[in-house]
Amino acid sequence: MNLKNGLNIYSDLPSISKQLFINEGTNPSNPKSELNFLDGSYVPKHHWRSLKIKEQQLLISNSNRIHYSKCISVGNISSKLKNIFEELNLKECGHPDEVRPKIKNNETIVKKLSDELDLFLNNFSSNKVYKFHRITRAMPNRETITCHYFNQEFVYIGLHIDQSKKFTIHSAHKSGNRISINLSNETRSLIFINLSLIQVFNMIKEKVDVTKNEINSNNIGYYFFKYYPDYPAIRLEQKPYQYYVAPTDNFFHDASTLNNTEIDITIVYTGVFDLFNKNISQL
Repeated sequence: MNLKNGLNIYSDLPSISKQLFINEGTNPSNPKSELNFLDGSYVPKHHWRSLKIKEQQLLISNSNRIHYSKCISVGNISSKLKNIFEELNLKECGHPDEVRPKIKNNETIVKKLSDELDLFLNNFSSNKVYKFHRITRAMPNRETITCHYFNQEFVYIGLHIDQSKKFTIHSAHKSGNRISINLSNETRSLIFINLSLIQVFNMIKEKVDVTKNEINSNNIGYYFFKYYPDYPAIRLEQKPYQYYVAPTDNFFHDASTLNNTEIDITIVYTGVFDLFNKNISQL
């Protein structure tokens, strides 16, 4: 199935086209996987290739006038912010459990980091409405990393939408977005379907009688992946100290650390990041 016009990538990185890959769709999670997946989860197929010129033109935009609900912005953090992260040196942590003590024992650096992060994030938000969400920590070599701790075990959920607040399929585009910065030693990946929830809903209506089957934000993934398993997923490589800004309530996605050997660390803020500034890395 061919890629449709949907969410766009906006970036001033000269290498952005080389950081994007496409596959041939999704599969149900393997019940024999060493990871414990939630029933009904879907994961991307593993065969990836570079984008063709027409696919690049469809996906990558040079316009900074795209509404934040339809855009994934990618770039490098500022050199000053990078230097403070280097001073904190989270990269030396060899296990996810070492990250929090590292932060707790470096309060002076963390305060300096918080102040500089606020200055950096101001460049992305016209109304300055955002907040710290969390430091994420994940194991390497996971095809998808989002999981929940349930009944004393980790349960992976595969490609999903974040439900950071209550919304419907037709109001998800108003839900805000988030910025995630890679603090790891290795390149990680954001894997996603480049369609908004409204686009997905309209495609499902071509296959399902929605007057007899209620489609909502809890089951829309099940219906989409069931009826469109050959719709391609996109893989965006996120290198160390690169950020992405994405409306994660409004499109299917997950991060991946497949083939990595070290732990994955990111810092995440949520809010309304509606500005897409060029040359942020030069601040």
